Amino acid sequence: MLRLSTRLLLIASNHLVEGYKNNIKITAPSIAERCNINPRALMPALRRLTQVGILRSQVGGKEPGFILSRDPSEISLFDIIYSLEDDLNVMSCREVNNTINCDIKDCIDCSMYKIINVGMSKIKDNLKKTSLMQHYESGE
Repeated sequence: MLRLSTRLLLIASNHLVEGYKNNIKITAPSIAERCNINPRALMPALRRLTQVGILRSQVGGKEPGFILSRDPSEISLFDIIYSLEDDLNVMSCREVNNTINCDIKDCIDCSMYKIINVGMSKIKDNLKKTSLMQHYESGE
């Protein structure tokens, strides 16, 4: 459901929090090495978060890399995911499970669609309530 770069960024977010706490920029290769992931797969998420102002970046110089633009307790997991994904809404049951063979013309009338959207609303609420700092402190 989430893009690969979004999932990787969530994995790497603890290193960005550590960088913020220690006031050091973290390079994509160092994040990738610590998380055992491909830096090329991580770069789209890092660039996008820089564009929307969640990260600051510096290319070249003495301290190249990325750092959170504000305190991680002020950035929610929802902020991160919403910045990286086109849409967090489910438009049909087939988005969740493409093997569903449904003949309902309008998903809004479907009971499964309603259940999925109630679940998505709860997930979004939890993501909004969970800061990067809380995620970091939980050790997940």
